[in-house]
Amino acid sequence: MSVDTYAPSSTLSFLDMDDNELLRGADTQPTQYDYRDFTMPSTSQSQTQADQLDLQSRRVSVQNNDIHPRLASITNDLADLQFEEEDDENGVGGNSAYVKELPPHACKYCGIHDPATVVMCNNCKKWFCNGRGSTSGSHIINHLVRAKHREVTLHGDGPLGETILECYSCGVRNVFVLGFIPAKADSVVVLLCRQPCAAQNSLKDMNWDQEQWKPLIADRCFLHWLVKQPSEQGQLRARQISAAQINKLEELWKDNIEATFQ
Repeated sequence: MSVDTYAPSSTLSFLDMDDNELLRGADTQPTQYDYRDFTMPSTSQSQTQADQLDLQSRRVSVQNNDIHPRLASITNDLADLQFEEEDDENGVGGNSAYVKELPPHACKYCGIHDPATVVMCNNCKKWFCNGRGSTSGSHIINHLVRAKHREVTLHGDGPLGETILECYSCGVRNVFVLGFIPAKADSVVVLLCRQPCAAQNSLKDMNWDQEQWKPLIADRCFLHWLVKQPSEQGQLRARQISAAQINKLEELWKDNIEATFQ
């Protein structure tokens, strides 16, 4: 069937509606919301808004003026600060990137080298301090016990000078049997071994009190008047070594006397 031959079976009719009926369901905004009066703000309103903006600008300016002097003052204070590098009196710095070369008399365990605090082992010629560090006894006593050495010499720049510790009477140098007796009349002490010299009756004739004999080592350290102990700050800044590390180092020294920490 062609389009030209198509004809509707009945005539089409159109319903006429007035405008009110057509727009009855299309009222999207009630009349109370109609705003048809558009006016420009008055001169007084514009001036008020301008005054408010100017006032806010002044407040910000005042606040900035208060802040700037304080910032300048803080900056000047920071510029006046001077940072000085603290001199390491013990010549050690385990946490520092720069490691200072230690003198020969530095403690082989921790590196402390104050002459008043170190002692040389006469058997191996190594130096050790009278500080405990993180161990139960001083480093020199730890070494003497583990290496089974017995003789020591004080540093020449220490309070007592270069002195080999030995018995005044018989000359024995085993520090673990040495002690001292203060003289009654003079402000001096005499080093004597416990047996037999300190027990001899002849000491009474020399004006020495046998009952005052005391060992040179107490609480696993040399007496402080004989060998000073490093300060707590100095020991904290020194190389930290544990008892296990000391044992390992002592074992290494049996095969290689020059072994050191890596």
